[in-house]
Amino acid sequence: MTTLPRGPASRRLLEVTRQLKSPKLSIGDVVDALGAEGLGLALLVLSLPALVPTPGPVGMVFGSLVAILAFQILIGSERIWLPARWRARTAPREAIRKTVARALPWIGRAETVLRENRMTGFTGRHARIAFALPILLMAITIVLPIPLGNFAPAIALIVIALGFIARDGLAVLVGLAATVLALVWTLAIFVFGAGALAWISSLL
Repeated sequence: MTTLPRGPASRRLLEVTRQLKSPKLSIGDVVDALGAEGLGLALLVLSLPALVPTPGPVGMVFGSLVAILAFQILIGSERIWLPARWRARTAPREAIRKTVARALPWIGRAETVLRENRMTGFTGRHARIAFALPILLMAITIVLPIPLGNFAPAIALIVIALGFIARDGLAVLVGLAATVLALVWTLAIFVFGAGALAWISSLL
């Protein structure tokens, strides 16, 4: 079995998950494990749990964290800050580790088409501030209790995050296009409910 080369995002994800060994993991522990790597890695780590349906308020917790992150991107912050009450909350350690483990092969494949320092005008500080609103919209859709509503917004956020980490502006633009598709997906599920899901499934 061929091992995919590890790009910057997958290498850092592995390092972060190795630090999450405490049985009583808090959200503050997760944020501290991200270090000073910038907001791209924080966006990636906080978006991954929304990919996998997990019992409990995982979407609400991590969607709220992404929303807080979006506000901090908007004001030009370089790393995530949380109030003490949020930092003290328990984080779903196993859900994070399992989700990262499942996502790593796919992230490795995505990194094969990423190109570092491509179209960097779309990955700098001013560009990130401009993209804060689409990120916030995706966070809100993740928070909403809509069946299967987390998947498309999480994918869009992950693509944007990978673009920020690799400084690949084309990837960021693809992620922004994915936010539009995610909004359409969420709106269809919200308005038409199970009928929309059945129709979409019939097209796949």
